[in-house]
Amino acid sequence: MNEFIEVKPISLKKGKGAFAKIDIKKGTTIDIGHVVLIPNKDFKSIKDTIIFNYTFEWDDPNTKGEFTNAIAFDICQFINHSYTPNITYYYDYENKTIEYVAVRNISMGEELTVNYNGKINDNAPVWFDVE
Repeated sequence: MNEFIEVKPISLKKGKGAFAKIDIKKGTTIDIGHVVLIPNKDFKSIKDTIIFNYTFEWDDPNTKGEFTNAIAFDICQFINHSYTPNITYYYDYENKTIEYVAVRNISMGEELTVNYNGKINDNAPVWFDVE
């Protein structure tokens, strides 16, 4: 059970989302998601499934290009996209984890969001229509 995050339904189109269970201070690590690396040869079969929506690009130079994608099996999978996120994430290639950190103070009940493009101010289009 995560002390910071609860998952609740949002809408039919958006599905579920992650929400703050308590007030969260800027700089707080709210989750560390452990990832499983997806071999490139297997990723091709995932690309046209719903699982694709839950994968991350994984640019670890130590994998020599064999694994360019990963999936986290964690509550963090319910953190939705926003172009004005309140969370950012960092890859820890050595431990094969993704750390989620608050970029501003977050109020209890507020939806937790990240920019799926990887950078807070990156307004490039994503692969779905943003609500």
